[in-house]
Amino acid sequence: MLVVVIITSTLSLSAQDYKFGKVSKSDVENNTYQQDSSASAVKLYKFRRSYIDYDHPDGWVFVTEMHERIKILTKDGLDYGTKEINLYRSPTENERVNSIKAYTYNIENGKLKSEKLKKNGIFKNKISDNWDQTSFTMPNVKVGSVVEWTYKITSPFWKIDDLIIQEDIPTAHYHGKIETISYFNFQRVVKGGFTVTPKEYSEPRNVNVQYEQDTNSALTQATRSSTISTKEYVSEYELRHVPALKEEPYVDNIDNYRFLITYELMSTQFPGRNIKRYSTTWEEVVKTINESENFGGQLKKARLLKDDVAKIKAMGTAPMQIVNNAFDFIKNKMTWNGKKRFSTREGVNKAYKDNIGNSSQINLMLTILLRECGIKANPVLVSTRDHGLPAFPTIDGFNYVVVCAEVNGKDVLLDATEKNTTPGILPQRAMNWEGTLVASDGRTRKVRLYPKTFSQGNVMMSVTVNEDGSIEGKQRTNYTKAEALRYRNEYEKYSKEEYEEALMNRFAFDEMLDLDVKNVSELEKPIIESLSFEFDEGVDIVGSEMYISPLLFFKLASNPFKLDERNYPMNFGYPFSRKKMINIKIPEGYQVSSMPESLKIALPDNMGSFLFNVSKTPEGFNVMSTFKINTAIIPAHKYFEIKEFYNQRVAKEAEKVVLSRS
Repeated sequence: MLVVVIITSTLSLSAQDYKFGKVSKSDVENNTYQQDSSASAVKLYKFRRSYIDYDHPDGWVFVTEMHERIKILTKDGLDYGTKEINLYRSPTENERVNSIKAYTYNIENGKLKSEKLKKNGIFKNKISDNWDQTSFTMPNVKVGSVVEWTYKITSPFWKIDDLIIQEDIPTAHYHGKIETISYFNFQRVVKGGFTVTPKEYSEPRNVNVQYEQDTNSALTQATRSSTISTKEYVSEYELRHVPALKEEPYVDNIDNYRFLITYELMSTQFPGRNIKRYSTTWEEVVKTINESENFGGQLKKARLLKDDVAKIKAMGTAPMQIVNNAFDFIKNKMTWNGKKRFSTREGVNKAYKDNIGNSSQINLMLTILLRECGIKANPVLVSTRDHGLPAFPTIDGFNYVVVCAEVNGKDVLLDATEKNTTPGILPQRAMNWEGTLVASDGRTRKVRLYPKTFSQGNVMMSVTVNEDGSIEGKQRTNYTKAEALRYRNEYEKYSKEEYEEALMNRFAFDEMLDLDVKNVSELEKPIIESLSFEFDEGVDIVGSEMYISPLLFFKLASNPFKLDERNYPMNFGYPFSRKKMINIKIPEGYQVSSMPESLKIALPDNMGSFLFNVSKTPEGFNVMSTFKINTAIIPAHKYFEIKEFYNQRVAKEAEKVVLSRS
């Protein structure tokens, strides 16, 4: 657990003056952050206040005031001199930002100088159908600068934006203040594996309300004002030295593990009115989606595929044959437009005619086709990796659809947006913990999205070491299932010449010949890649001895897990086995005088294993290495075990075979 110092209600603020514009010379002169020497920048202070107000004619609005002060420590930190403020917009209402004030502070000729952000340095852009953005880049920002800004967002939408306490850089002092009134009832959830106890209190509040009232004339109205008394509930979060959220390999979506506090509106109750409830359950969310015309209604469009059903059945009647043929038909007919959706306004009919559609259109179409062919098939609602994991039940918690076909009592997951995959293998974007299957009768169940079967990447090499230290060899690699999907998606980005160049760069070959890739378009077969290569300096020569890395360019040079501790799981995507079998022929006049000892290690609970063995042969030596991960996700509390597991692997693969002259 990462340590955060929480300032309790009994602890007063430090002597540091956080009033806007009161930046000290020492803040600008100090170019280190003791708690994290690797930080590119540090938020010296972040203040966030959100409260509810009444604004005529919008009615109740949610207001957020922000104040941030950031110290730039390195060149990489210069990006924090730019601020982007995203504002939500509906067809009838929109959020707005105002009261932007900002300064850059530098030391010039030994004196503290400030430079104000000018109005012409503030830009407004539309970034999507529902989002606008106001942005600005601070003037004269350089390494050592302190930047500071304040602004206010007014929102007609009854939503408290998440309190993002942990960011990609450390925060020296965080102060958040949430103020709600008795008419609005919220539930809060703390995410990121942290616990926090805010200072909480209530106090009376008077709110001035303006409204339109009919006058004696039927043609006119007048604005009336009144003051209403209510109770305001305050939660204050004040913390020091919040560490940066540092990304490491094998993370599904780092934002899932960020320390933040999210609020959900449960209900409202205004004077003289009944309570109105907003919170719901996942069952209610799925029921709403399934009963909508844009999702469940589309699954009734069977006539659309009548002729195609006959073609699929004519190709084979075994259940798995039907699944394969229907899957191939939709993949070949349809092109994914790149849009991740769980429903479709335009419907499957239009997508069928245009041969293009979003994830919902394509996979609902596949569901219909399978059902009409006699296969038990249902859509599965998914939140993709980049969409994250929602804290509360909400329709927005889903953004994607895949298909689950039941064949011989087993689930087979399908995603026809991905042309290079086969049944049972989803693209990585869709492999995000669990999906929610929606059956034809409306019942639901959870479906694990990760494959259970191993994907393999096996390498066989025959290598000759020459007397001058150069090496030449032949290499053959097989890829199956998810490993093959990864390869195919990468391979199709390049021309053959570009791919050859990419391989040359990846392995640092001095020369590569005879590249041949088989079964790129025959998806049911493994990818087979073969090539010949040469290294001018493949081994190290010291006096009369040669030193050879047994795995050559396949050795793992460093441990990818570098953090001292980690609060989020290791997500490998899918179970895999990667085997390397290398036969190395040594020069005449040399013999193997030293070689690494064998190693066999395993992770606890059968989560993975590593086998490494070097053995002599009449002409040199053989190397065999097998690295397996048996489960897609390894929990965070196993981090130290897997870090040590990788440490042992790296150390063993770094050992060398020594050749001496006979």
